[in-house]
Amino acid sequence: MQHIVFNQTGSAPNVLELKETALPEVKAGQVRIKVKAASVNPSDALFIQGAYGIKPKFPSPVGFEGAGEIDMIGTGIGEGIKLFKGMRVAFATLGSWAEYVVVPASSLMPIPDHLSWEQGAQLFINPFTALAMLEDVALKEGDWLLLTAGYSAVNKVVVKIAKALGIKTICTVRREEQADALHVLGAEAVVHTEKDELVERVHALTNGQGVQACFESVGGELSEQALQCMGKGGRMIIYGVLSGKPTPLNGGLMIFKELIIKGFWLSKWIEEASLTTKAKIAGELYQLAKKKMIPLEYGKSFPLEKAAEAVVYSEKSGKSGKAIIMCN
Repeated sequence: MQHIVFNQTGSAPNVLELKETALPEVKAGQVRIKVKAASVNPSDALFIQGAYGIKPKFPSPVGFEGAGEIDMIGTGIGEGIKLFKGMRVAFATLGSWAEYVVVPASSLMPIPDHLSWEQGAQLFINPFTALAMLEDVALKEGDWLLLTAGYSAVNKVVVKIAKALGIKTICTVRREEQADALHVLGAEAVVHTEKDELVERVHALTNGQGVQACFESVGGELSEQALQCMGKGGRMIIYGVLSGKPTPLNGGLMIFKELIIKGFWLSKWIEEASLTTKAKIAGELYQLAKKKMIPLEYGKSFPLEKAAEAVVYSEKSGKSGKAIIMCN
């Protein structure tokens, strides 16, 4: 089979290679998937550059998420797991930019029939992140949630789900044309940070109370402003650093507003969450996907041998959707 690997960190065009290797063997409790499509996420580019939370072991596979058909089912699959050959599934594992992968049977999620492979390849990382963070902050109807980088794939899912739950979202953007799309998804307000004063706008919207929660993924100055938007007892979850700059912390705000600030990394969450919690989130996600409530836009697809071009495309500002690698 063919798969993408790299032998040193660096920019994708300089280090990614297409290689031939044997089909992966299936062990007890595992299934083999014929990969149809794989998404390109910011974490993939960081991993290739050596700047991600886990470091590659060379020669390293690449790609964290994908979708495909079950090709082979190993022994020892629990009775509660209903799988069959040819079943369409989404998965998360290192090495998804390949024609075949092997993953634990317990980590798969069925893909609703109406979703394409390009959409199914996005069904795991961003929607899981959105639902897990919403579960963590446990907001009530009428609460306010601030989303930095509001037009990101994760936040578009958050906005749609929050609207259905009666949670009011405030999104930050840097491009004017993104505001209308976020309002259509259900955002209560959109703040153009190149023009508007974020802290003033948030306090005006919340009658001076601030937001109950914030999902922060930018870092730097915007992160500092987001902290000032928090209400008493608010929770900020940091799950990305798009600017590459650290998050400045104001000790006075944290003390007197009794703020809770924590990090979120989906890989660690999946590793540590109970099977019950993961099953609950997966069930909710599947039902939302069936009801077409998960935005799964994709911008351009690339064949497996052009994976490096897919990474370059994924890093362009202003793109309308994810880069997708078609693996078969």
